Amino acid sequence: MELEVAMKKILPVLLILVLTLACQALMPAPARDGTVISNCSELVAAVRALQPQTPPQGLSETGVKSGGEFDVNTYFNVLPHLSLREGYVLDYVYMVDFLGSAPELYVRPEEQAPYASLEELNQHVALDDYHDYLVVEDVEQAYFEEAALTLMDRQFYLVWHANYNDTDIICDMAAVDDIISYINDVEFGAELDLSQQSKARSIQGIEPLVKLTDDTAIVELVIFTKWGGFFRQTYTISRSFPHRILDMQEENLVPYDCGIMF
Repeated sequence: MELEVAMKKILPVLLILVLTLACQALMPAPARDGTVISNCSELVAAVRALQPQTPPQGLSETGVKSGGEFDVNTYFNVLPHLSLREGYVLDYVYMVDFLGSAPELYVRPEEQAPYASLEELNQHVALDDYHDYLVVEDVEQAYFEEAALTLMDRQFYLVWHANYNDTDIICDMAAVDDIISYINDVEFGAELDLSQQSKARSIQGIEPLVKLTDDTAIVELVIFTKWGGFFRQTYTISRSFPHRILDMQEENLVPYDCGIMF
């Protein structure tokens, strides 16, 4: 009897999965207008490889940098189409409070000593958006790199509540399979059910795409977060300096929430 009840619950979901896969096979994906970023996986992996996860003990306790911490300027070694205005470097202060801790990026003149803490920085200047100093080559790859950096720039030395900043850039369908396996194999909150898995595997146009217009670059990509699911994000970036992000639109493709609250 219990098996019969279980099968009645599972069969509709399996039917949805089969129909979705069948439709996907029969209906080709619509043509996309722009340039697909083919090295997305390699680029994202290179940034991830740079980012340390656990902060030095002294930094996590006091929020004061003493030297030898992660250097965010190494991002530009793996994002070769990005740089800062000559004479400036990227840096960060480390914010610590009762809810957790995380870095906050800023730009300073190269000859100026770095600020050791947020308190010291606030005594001298207000934080500027580093995009105002970011030099972006006028090619499709560069604008994808800017969007990727924007999403990933602060994903290091994260403690407690700061781990809500967990956005992954989805480069291809293999990455979707990896996320499904990770979510459902690791004991971290709710699983992705069969319906959610089917919807995620049927996302079309999943590879990042960049289209250049007269004045802007349109960057379209798919991301995943355990606190929201799969989203398509579309960035509009100025092609003239400063290369500010003028707009960001977001569509929730597959809603999901792990149910964990830090």
